[in-house]
Amino acid sequence: MTLSDYGLIDRYRTRTVAGTPPFDRDDPTVWGPIDSHGLAEFDDNGFAVLDMLLDPDEVRAVAAEIEHLTSDPELLLDERVIIERASHRVRSVFDVHQLSPMIGDLVRQDRIAGLARQILGSDVYLHQARVNYMPGFTGAGFYWHSDFETWHAEDGMPAPRAGWRWIGECDHTPGKRGWVLNKNNRRA
Repeated sequence: MTLSDYGLIDRYRTRTVAGTPPFDRDDPTVWGPIDSHGLAEFDDNGFAVLDMLLDPDEVRAVAAEIEHLTSDPELLLDERVIIERASHRVRSVFDVHQLSPMIGDLVRQDRIAGLARQILGSDVYLHQARVNYMPGFTGAGFYWHSDFETWHAEDGMPAPRAGWRWIGECDHTPGKRGWVLNKNNRRA
């Protein structure tokens, strides 16, 4: 099923045989009013870094909860828990907000879900929450893109009116990073 099956015009052609050159998008980065320095920075850069979103006690509690989830023998049999083939270690836990009431409550708090409401200018829902537990530079590679292009091509999302939040439980250094940010890449 494609967007044209619904009578919609695809403004963001993707995964075409000939390829599509980059173009400026018409949709805004911030859909709601830009009424703070943080939202203006997000609009300019395409991302925001919020130090100390969780206090150290919360980080420890979340880390303990994740450790519990990744070592629970019953949960290891759940299809939402992805096991690394070579090491037999947990790589990812999907639907973590449903498997853990603690994490479910945390991601719905205003300091997290409220950020999405500010950016999108409307109410929001949580489509997916997961833990990527595998340390960097180990195990088999895996693709976990959560971006508009993937959702558009695979799920038919018509416009880039979604976002993702990433909460790191450790400090990031040149040898230990969660991801690479490309400043201003959301304009094209």
